[in-house]
Amino acid sequence: MKAFSFNRFLNVARWDLSVNSKFYTRSSLLMVAIISMPVVLYYLYSMLNHNFFLTGNVGDNVGTFSVILSLIGCAYAVISSGYMFHNLLTKQGRISELTLPATNLECFLWHFVVIVIGVQVVYFFGVVFADVLHVLFRLTIPGAEINSLTKEMFINCFNLKELGMLSNHGFGVILFFIILMSCYYSSFSLVNAWKYRYNIPLTFLIHFVLNSVLPLVVLFIGKLFITWETLERFGNWLQEANADVILVCMNIFAALLYIGIWLLTYRLYCRAQITTRRNP
Repeated sequence: MKAFSFNRFLNVARWDLSVNSKFYTRSSLLMVAIISMPVVLYYLYSMLNHNFFLTGNVGDNVGTFSVILSLIGCAYAVISSGYMFHNLLTKQGRISELTLPATNLECFLWHFVVIVIGVQVVYFFGVVFADVLHVLFRLTIPGAEINSLTKEMFINCFNLKELGMLSNHGFGVILFFIILMSCYYSSFSLVNAWKYRYNIPLTFLIHFVLNSVLPLVVLFIGKLFITWETLERFGNWLQEANADVILVCMNIFAALLYIGIWLLTYRLYCRAQITTRRNP
């Protein structure tokens, strides 16, 4: 097995950016346009209602825009993760990528960088562009208050004052949910490494089964073997147990799950072939 080479990694990056330049450019511009759309539609609607130039009749709505753009960001993360291995979608694309003079690790790490860093950069520029449009619209309203949309989103995500008021339990719970959300997004890349077409609907179906159908099956089976006395003893044990220890165990489990998802994704990526029954 060849050792990791940063030069080969850069060559993979150059090859991907040159071959898929149109794909990256169009998808990035589309994302910026989608992020800016709520701001543009809101002020166009205000213009059509003839309330645009009346002082105080058009609200700032920075908080609402922040929530909408956050939801768009979540959807963008899901779709991007589902397109992590877009080069493998076609047979010719698989031939081109699998015959690159680079190791699987170098190619995989480049896809990982695109998903983890590249997507965040595009989303950040989209938010800044929407913020610029928001400020320009506000400048045309006499006496209107102007607040930064980017600043609002940054404060909501990294409010150090509120974070400083959290207890250790609060930090543990927040960290647990952050890791779980990362696992959720990573699962779309995992399925994409297994199936290159229609993988996003398939991932949603898998999550539906795991989150809805499987708990009902477990509950039905549990009623056959677990008594109410056992559940009461378990509940009493949870009340008496150390909350810090439980949170640490939950975070360790979530971190191991996250690492396991990416290790399995890498394993499936390394087993990619030109043509299979699953990916013709």
